[in-house]
Amino acid sequence: MRGRGRRVEILVLGSGGAVPRVRRQPSILVRDWMGNHVLLDAGEGVQMWLMKAGVSPSRLDIVAVTHPHGDHVNGLAGLLMTMSLEGRRRPLTIVSTRETLEFVLETLEATEARLGFKVEALEARGRSYTRLKSSGGDSVVLSWYPTCHSIESVGFRLDWRLRPRIDPGRLAALGLKPGPWIARVVEEGEALVEGRRVRLKDLASTLPMSFSIAYTGDTMHPCPTIEEAVRGVDVLIHEATLGGEYVDEARARGHSTPLQAAGLALKSGVRLLVLYHVSGRYEGFEARKLLFEARRVFPKTLLAWDGMRLLLSP
Repeated sequence: MRGRGRRVEILVLGSGGAVPRVRRQPSILVRDWMGNHVLLDAGEGVQMWLMKAGVSPSRLDIVAVTHPHGDHVNGLAGLLMTMSLEGRRRPLTIVSTRETLEFVLETLEATEARLGFKVEALEARGRSYTRLKSSGGDSVVLSWYPTCHSIESVGFRLDWRLRPRIDPGRLAALGLKPGPWIARVVEEGEALVEGRRVRLKDLASTLPMSFSIAYTGDTMHPCPTIEEAVRGVDVLIHEATLGGEYVDEARARGHSTPLQAAGLALKSGVRLLVLYHVSGRYEGFEARKLLFEARRVFPKTLLAWDGMRLLLSP
């Protein structure tokens, strides 16, 4: 995606639930103009769907797994083996709960000696984050937050910080020459330069901007930690396993309905809602009914399908 300006792509590799019927098991690839490739969950056969989409599994920088239920980790073994067969040598970071990481490292024997590359296990504990590749002053971080599922589970959030564009004409009009001081102005918003105070808004044609995507994994509602974590995000990818007629069953199993996801999006000031993790009992028009259910509350809603691509310009 390099050379095309600032673009973020969301590729839905699998949009279904635990039973792999018409829809594949959940897995979503997010990649950006800086070359970052983040895989959110790894449903069964994920390496095949990546290759079908024209993405080598070895391009992945981070695999972020919400929890160790099979439909979210069943594809990890094949994914790691494919990377090994492709000759991957650079480390791969896997972020998840302790239970998931133990499963990956022990059950799959994910060792450098076995695979030919190092697997760096990062426990998603507390409110922390990890930085990805940055470029030209733009940067992105991956953070996580607890969700409300039947076992310990986490959701993930990607936040891009976009550098301001300095206008050379404004520099000239102020009688200033480019220098290291610009970085200080960008970072702090203003700085003393040659004895006078220079503000970022006097130099930049665009001010610093941000862009964000949140992914819930499996969760029921209400869930205060999710409400706090997704507030104001540009894109919320939220599970919608069962329709409103099964709201009690959804809660009992630690899942959500489209109406609950839409209510959260409205309350949290989200710009776009994407529903995924749809039960195999919904096909065709029955699945579309889930979309109509959510749009009654939050019109800017999409229903994910296997192979769906969203290309976004922050």
